[in-house]
Amino acid sequence: MEQVTSTRTELLARRARLALAEQGRELLEQKRDQLMEEFRKIADVALRGGDELAQAAAEAQRAIDLAEALDGPEAVASAAHAAQHELMLEVSASSIMGVRIADVAYPPVGRLSTDRGYSLAGTSPRIDAVAERFEAEVELLLEVASLEARMRRLADEIGKTVRRINAIELVVIPRLVAEASYIQSVLDERERQDRFRLKRVKDRKTRSRRGTPT
Repeated sequence: MEQVTSTRTELLARRARLALAEQGRELLEQKRDQLMEEFRKIADVALRGGDELAQAAAEAQRAIDLAEALDGPEAVASAAHAAQHELMLEVSASSIMGVRIADVAYPPVGRLSTDRGYSLAGTSPRIDAVAERFEAEVELLLEVASLEARMRRLADEIGKTVRRINAIELVVIPRLVAEASYIQSVLDERERQDRFRLKRVKDRKTRSRRGTPT
């Protein structure tokens, strides 16, 4: 505490900084709580989406196994090559408690059989079923990936916010409290000394008026 200037001004400054730190902690706690609530909501949706994705992947695998067994791997591979196409994604940003979160938008993945690029006359309904299952899997995959990206962003921000709260609670506030207490104790001691000196001066004056030697 040797570097602390023990004046009334410094005491008021420490108290003002302490009030500001406590207010900042409360705001950060509100931010943390809202971010965690949003994280839980997204996590619930992502968890359900993960289960649906696993089911869709299993159905797609069963469909392709059946098509390869009955139509041949070459026919399935040829249809898959013909059906390849680009999927355009659009990324925008939203804000949650001042935190920018990426939003990914995409057109429907599922297509009509006539839009997949392969000849309907040269393929079987089983190959159409494979395409449908894999399109459903891809759409779920995009949805879950978008949710997981949002969760990672929120988790990072929650971690930063918690660290800032801890720093305020464990470092800033205790330091300001200790400094304010030290300044107050020094000021109190000075006041006691001033009162003592004033009392001695008054006593001397009283004895001097009475002719009493000091």
